[in-house]
Amino acid sequence: MKKILWALFYILIALVLVGGGFVAAVGSPQEAWSRAQALLPANRQTTATQTGTTTLALDSQAAGTQATQTGAADDAASFAALTPAELEAMTTQIRTAAAVTGQVSAAGNIRLASQQFVVLETDGIVQELPVRVGDDVAAGDLLVALDPADAEQTVERSLLSLASAQLSLEKLYDETDPADIASAAADLESAQENLADLLHGPNDRELAATRASASAAWAKYNDLLAGPSEAKLTQLSTNMRKMEVALAEARREYEKVSWRPDVGLTPQSAAMEKATIDYENAKAAYDESTAPAATGDVQSAVSQAQNAQKQLDDLLEGATAAEIAAAEAQVASKEANLADLRAGPDANALAAAQITVDKAFLDLQDAAAALAATRLLAPVDGTVLAVNLTVGQRIGSGSSAVTLARRDNLELEVNVAEVDVSKLSLGQPAQITLDALPGAEFAGEVISIAPAADSQSGVVNYPVTIRLLNPDSRVRSGMTSVALLVNEAAGAGWLVPATAVREVVGGAQVVVLRDGAPRPVAVTVGARQGEWVVVDSPELQATDRVVGTTATFINQENQVRFGPPGSGQNDGGGGPFRPGGGQP
Repeated sequence: MKKILWALFYILIALVLVGGGFVAAVGSPQEAWSRAQALLPANRQTTATQTGTTTLALDSQAAGTQATQTGAADDAASFAALTPAELEAMTTQIRTAAAVTGQVSAAGNIRLASQQFVVLETDGIVQELPVRVGDDVAAGDLLVALDPADAEQTVERSLLSLASAQLSLEKLYDETDPADIASAAADLESAQENLADLLHGPNDRELAATRASASAAWAKYNDLLAGPSEAKLTQLSTNMRKMEVALAEARREYEKVSWRPDVGLTPQSAAMEKATIDYENAKAAYDESTAPAATGDVQSAVSQAQNAQKQLDDLLEGATAAEIAAAEAQVASKEANLADLRAGPDANALAAAQITVDKAFLDLQDAAAALAATRLLAPVDGTVLAVNLTVGQRIGSGSSAVTLARRDNLELEVNVAEVDVSKLSLGQPAQITLDALPGAEFAGEVISIAPAADSQSGVVNYPVTIRLLNPDSRVRSGMTSVALLVNEAAGAGWLVPATAVREVVGGAQVVVLRDGAPRPVAVTVGARQGEWVVVDSPELQATDRVVGTTATFINQENQVRFGPPGSGQNDGGGGPFRPGGGQP
């Protein structure tokens, strides 16, 4: 038995002296020494220094070098002296790393992701309240209707005020209508052109045009009196006779086929119809030429000829002094009239009237908005969570009337410990279960991770918000829920106690207990999780137990349990290195 205890003692001394990152995993040198001392006979225990640290004969660095060089062979030889039962008491069952390092479980309560407080924008008496708590409403549905009587009267008064202001402004513009100004300017331009024509007389082109107009008018009059010429009559008569002969020929051809039922569809029928029209047109032209001119046409022709002649005579004679004076007076009158129109009303009076109109228009807009606000409509789709008024109640502007929310927009806020928050990321999936719905599972995703911790009673947690992706009508706000957040990026590997990892030449190794015998296995060291380390090796198997222990242990559900140092987790009451303590 002493041989066994001495072997354990030297193993623990080597673990303390290996150095590197594994010293921290087994605790301070004092803690390691205390555990080793508990295994030694009383007469072989060493004394502690006054400072509480254990005095060791070997230098730490030298001992670490020696341990590295010695490797696993010496350790295996030491372990060979132990019985299988004693070795199993010093070992820990390995677990998949993702089962612990890749999962975080946290509890919280379901809550509504957002609420909409619908606020009244005007005062009034509640006239209609068509919704109740629990009703589903769509955007635009009526939530509250106030008595609109006062608002309607205000709109009517605003309309009258605006009309009155516009009339006052229009009065000022009556004498300065832009259309009147434009017309006066055109009259002045015409009068000025007339005066210029009188002063300068007609030009050659104007005289030629007037002469041509007079000649054409007299020629038309003479043609009416003389009638058509002999040549014209002969031509018209000849054409009429020709059309008559053609009609007779067409009629003979038509008679040859007139017995046929479809005679109307024959070419002979079409030819006779065309010949008839041509003859009638020729005869009408001849009759019109031989008829005497109408008295009215003659009188109109002579009147046009006389007017054209007078215009020509006036141009040839030139303007008289009286005509020039009259034209100058006309120009002066038009100029005075245009100046008066352009001067218009007083500028200050116009500005004041315009301001009155603008204010009346703004008052009308406000009154119309107040009338529209008497009907409070749902701004979004949702469920009515609260109704804060009753029919007949007088309510003030700014009061919250109805609270809306989307019942299918739910989220869960949980507190995640500081050691686990680094495992989370935005968009990370979550599996959510509820106490009220056993067996039901809902999907979620992380949408928020608080940047600052929420520390209470010395416990550091980070609030994390998870959105439910597929809730149904059974899920309600306030329900107690548990979220399992899975880190899909967690690497493969095995979780072993940090004390199980040994530094050797060329890397690291763990000692695996297989078939009751220790076996060194080379491993690659990965991430660290408290007193646990993730290692990877193709030689490790799910049923392996490694030599090494820690103050925490992993139960069958792969949940990490923590106990006070030395308390243990089994019936023995002590830790794995204390007499009577159970295995980890």
